[in-house]
Amino acid sequence: MSVVPRFNRRDAHAQTGGKFALGAELGVKIPGSSEAHGSEGIGLLWRFGHGKEGFGFHWGLNWYATDIERSVAGRDVELGELRLKPVMAGYGYTRNVGRFSVTGALLGGFAFTSMSLTPAAIDVYHDGLGARSVRADAGSALVLRPEVSTWYDINEKIGLHISTGYMIARPHVTVSSTLGEDKRRVHADMVGVKVGLAYSIF
Repeated sequence: MSVVPRFNRRDAHAQTGGKFALGAELGVKIPGSSEAHGSEGIGLLWRFGHGKEGFGFHWGLNWYATDIERSVAGRDVELGELRLKPVMAGYGYTRNVGRFSVTGALLGGFAFTSMSLTPAAIDVYHDGLGARSVRADAGSALVLRPEVSTWYDINEKIGLHISTGYMIARPHVTVSSTLGEDKRRVHADMVGVKVGLAYSIF
Protein backbone atom coordinates (compact mmCIF):
# COMPACT_ATOMS: atom_id res chain seq x y z
CA MET A 1 0.00 0.00 0.00
CA SER A 2 1.41 3.38 -1.01
CA VAL A 3 0.71 6.77 0.48
CA VAL A 4 0.13 9.42 -2.15
CA PRO A 5 1.75 12.85 -1.65
CA ARG A 6 -0.25 16.07 -1.73
CA PHE A 7 -0.17 18.33 -4.75
CA ASN A 8 -1.09 21.84 -5.79
CA ARG A 9 -4.16 22.97 -7.73
CA ARG A 10 -2.90 24.65 -10.90
CA ASP A 11 -5.93 25.67 -12.99
CA ALA A 12 -9.69 25.37 -13.40
CA HIS A 13 -9.30 21.97 -15.10
CA ALA A 14 -7.50 20.39 -12.13
CA GLN A 15 -9.04 17.74 -9.89
CA THR A 16 -10.66 20.36 -7.65
CA GLY A 17 -14.01 18.73 -6.90
CA GLY A 18 -13.10 18.04 -3.29
CA LYS A 19 -10.49 17.58 -0.60
CA PHE A 20 -10.42 13.78 -0.70
CA ALA A 21 -10.26 11.46 -3.73
CA LEU A 22 -10.56 7.68 -3.68
CA GLY A 23 -9.96 5.10 -6.38
CA ALA A 24 -8.06 1.98 -7.41
CA GLU A 25 -4.74 1.22 -9.01
CA LEU A 26 -3.02 -1.70 -10.73
CA GLY A 27 0.42 -2.49 -9.36
CA VAL A 28 3.19 -4.65 -10.80
CA LYS A 29 6.31 -5.69 -8.87
CA ILE A 30 9.40 -6.83 -10.77
CA PRO A 31 12.11 -8.61 -8.73
CA GLY A 32 15.61 -7.19 -8.60
CA SER A 33 17.22 -10.64 -8.34
CA SER A 34 16.69 -14.18 -9.57
CA GLU A 35 15.94 -15.57 -6.09
CA ALA A 36 12.75 -13.51 -5.66
CA HIS A 37 9.48 -13.59 -7.62
CA GLY A 38 7.37 -10.67 -8.83
CA SER A 39 3.65 -10.13 -8.47
CA GLU A 40 0.74 -8.00 -9.61
CA GLY A 41 -2.52 -6.89 -8.09
CA ILE A 42 -5.15 -4.20 -7.55
CA GLY A 43 -5.13 -1.90 -4.53
CA LEU A 44 -6.70 1.24 -3.11
CA LEU A 45 -5.59 4.69 -4.22
CA TRP A 46 -6.29 7.90 -2.35
CA ARG A 47 -5.40 11.58 -2.51
CA PHE A 48 -5.71 14.16 0.25
CA GLY A 49 -6.28 17.67 -1.06
CA HIS A 50 -3.64 19.69 -2.91
CA GLY A 51 -0.45 20.65 -1.13
CA LYS A 52 2.24 23.17 -1.97
CA GLU A 53 4.88 22.95 -4.65
CA GLY A 54 8.42 22.50 -3.36
CA PHE A 55 10.28 20.38 -0.84
CA GLY A 56 8.42 18.42 1.80
CA PHE A 57 8.27 15.31 3.95
CA HIS A 58 6.75 12.06 2.67
CA TRP A 59 5.94 8.70 4.16
CA GLY A 60 4.87 5.28 2.94
CA LEU A 61 4.15 1.66 3.83
CA ASN A 62 4.63 -0.32 0.58
CA TRP A 63 3.92 -3.74 2.11
CA TYR A 64 4.49 -6.73 -0.15
CA ALA A 65 5.27 -10.46 -0.30
CA THR A 66 7.54 -12.46 -2.58
CA ASP A 67 8.27 -16.14 -3.15
CA ILE A 68 11.91 -17.05 -2.48
CA GLU A 69 13.95 -19.73 -4.26
CA ARG A 70 16.96 -21.48 -2.74
CA SER A 71 19.24 -24.42 -3.48
CA VAL A 72 18.61 -27.25 -0.98
CA ALA A 73 20.32 -30.65 -1.16
CA GLY A 74 21.52 -29.85 -4.67
CA ARG A 75 18.05 -28.89 -5.89
CA ASP A 76 16.57 -25.48 -6.65
CA VAL A 77 13.27 -25.31 -4.79
CA GLU A 78 10.69 -22.67 -3.96
CA LEU A 79 11.63 -22.16 -0.33
CA GLY A 80 8.64 -20.14 0.82
CA GLU A 81 6.90 -16.79 0.99
CA LEU A 82 8.74 -13.81 2.48
CA ARG A 83 6.44 -11.05 3.72
CA LEU A 84 7.80 -7.54 4.26
CA LYS A 85 6.04 -4.64 5.99
CA PRO A 86 8.21 -1.52 5.57
CA VAL A 87 7.45 1.65 7.51
CA MET A 88 9.24 4.56 5.84
CA ALA A 89 9.66 8.32 5.87
CA GLY A 90 11.69 10.65 3.71
CA TYR A 91 12.02 13.89 1.82
CA GLY A 92 11.08 14.90 -1.71
CA TYR A 93 10.33 17.70 -4.16
CA THR A 94 7.08 18.41 -6.02
CA ARG A 95 6.93 20.30 -9.32
CA ASN A 96 3.60 21.42 -10.84
CA VAL A 97 3.30 22.08 -14.57
CA GLY A 98 -0.21 22.65 -15.93
CA ARG A 99 -2.32 19.62 -15.10
CA PHE A 100 0.74 17.61 -14.04
CA SER A 101 2.20 17.30 -10.54
CA VAL A 102 5.45 15.33 -10.35
CA THR A 103 7.16 14.32 -7.12
CA GLY A 104 10.55 12.73 -6.65
CA ALA A 105 11.31 11.40 -3.17
CA LEU A 106 13.73 9.23 -1.24
CA LEU A 107 12.20 7.15 1.58
CA GLY A 108 13.95 5.01 4.14
CA GLY A 109 12.95 3.02 7.16
CA PHE A 110 12.53 -0.36 8.78
CA ALA A 111 10.79 -3.50 7.51
CA PHE A 112 9.13 -6.08 9.74
CA THR A 113 9.33 -9.50 8.09
CA SER A 114 8.03 -13.05 8.35
CA MET A 115 8.69 -16.26 6.42
CA SER A 116 6.72 -19.45 5.79
CA LEU A 117 8.07 -22.61 4.11
CA THR A 118 6.38 -24.37 1.20
CA PRO A 119 5.42 -28.07 1.53
CA ALA A 120 7.91 -28.82 -1.28
CA ALA A 121 10.78 -27.25 0.68
CA ILE A 122 9.82 -29.15 3.84
CA ASP A 123 9.78 -32.41 1.87
CA VAL A 124 13.28 -31.75 0.53
CA TYR A 125 14.62 -31.17 4.05
CA HIS A 126 12.89 -34.30 5.33
CA ASP A 127 13.56 -36.68 2.43
CA GLY A 128 16.70 -35.21 0.88
CA LEU A 129 18.58 -34.22 4.04
CA GLY A 130 16.95 -36.37 6.70
CA ALA A 131 15.91 -33.46 8.93
CA ARG A 132 13.22 -34.42 11.44
CA SER A 133 11.87 -30.89 11.85
CA VAL A 134 12.34 -27.65 9.95
CA ARG A 135 11.18 -24.04 10.25
CA ALA A 136 12.09 -20.64 8.77
CA ASP A 137 12.50 -17.16 10.24
CA ALA A 138 13.23 -13.79 8.63
CA GLY A 139 15.10 -10.98 10.30
CA SER A 140 13.94 -7.37 10.20
CA ALA A 141 15.85 -5.13 7.81
CA LEU A 142 16.57 -1.54 6.88
CA VAL A 143 14.95 -0.48 3.60
CA LEU A 144 15.44 2.32 1.09
CA ARG A 145 13.12 3.41 -1.73
CA PRO A 146 13.74 6.14 -4.33
CA GLU A 147 10.50 6.88 -6.19
CA VAL A 148 8.80 9.17 -8.70
CA SER A 149 5.06 9.88 -8.55
CA THR A 150 2.94 11.77 -11.10
CA TRP A 151 -0.64 13.03 -10.96
CA TYR A 152 -2.48 14.18 -14.09
CA ASP A 153 -5.77 16.00 -13.51
CA ILE A 154 -8.11 14.71 -16.23
CA ASN A 155 -10.94 16.99 -15.09
CA GLU A 156 -12.41 18.51 -11.91
CA LYS A 157 -13.29 15.10 -10.46
CA ILE A 158 -10.87 12.51 -11.86
CA GLY A 159 -7.10 12.26 -11.44
CA LEU A 160 -4.71 9.79 -13.09
CA HIS A 161 -1.82 8.58 -10.96
CA ILE A 162 1.38 6.87 -12.17
CA SER A 163 4.27 5.98 -9.89
CA THR A 164 7.45 3.93 -10.00
CA GLY A 165 10.03 3.15 -7.35
CA TYR A 166 12.82 0.75 -6.42
CA MET A 167 12.59 -0.92 -3.02
CA ILE A 168 15.92 -2.06 -1.59
CA ALA A 169 15.27 -4.75 1.04
CA ARG A 170 17.79 -7.47 1.97
CA PRO A 171 16.81 -9.31 5.15
CA HIS A 172 18.42 -12.49 6.44
CA VAL A 173 16.35 -15.68 6.16
CA THR A 174 17.28 -18.53 8.50
CA VAL A 175 16.12 -22.13 8.02
CA SER A 176 16.47 -24.09 11.27
CA SER A 177 16.28 -27.87 11.44
CA THR A 178 17.66 -30.77 13.47
CA LEU A 179 20.72 -30.51 11.20
CA GLY A 180 21.50 -26.93 12.26
CA GLU A 181 20.88 -23.44 10.89
CA ASP A 182 21.22 -22.17 7.33
CA LYS A 183 21.30 -18.35 7.41
CA ARG A 184 21.53 -16.38 4.17
CA ARG A 185 20.81 -12.82 3.08
CA VAL A 186 17.93 -12.55 0.59
CA HIS A 187 17.85 -9.89 -2.12
CA ALA A 188 14.15 -9.05 -1.97
CA ASP A 189 14.57 -5.82 -3.98
CA MET A 190 11.53 -4.86 -6.06
CA VAL A 191 10.81 -2.45 -8.89
CA GLY A 192 7.24 -1.26 -8.39
CA VAL A 193 5.04 0.34 -11.05
CA LYS A 194 1.49 1.52 -10.31
CA VAL A 195 -1.22 3.09 -12.47
CA GLY A 196 -4.60 4.19 -11.14
CA LEU A 197 -7.54 6.60 -11.14
CA ALA A 198 -9.00 8.54 -8.20
CA TYR A 199 -12.38 10.28 -8.01
CA SER A 200 -13.02 13.31 -5.76
CA ILE A 201 -15.66 12.38 -3.19
CA PHE A 202 -15.83 15.54 -1.06
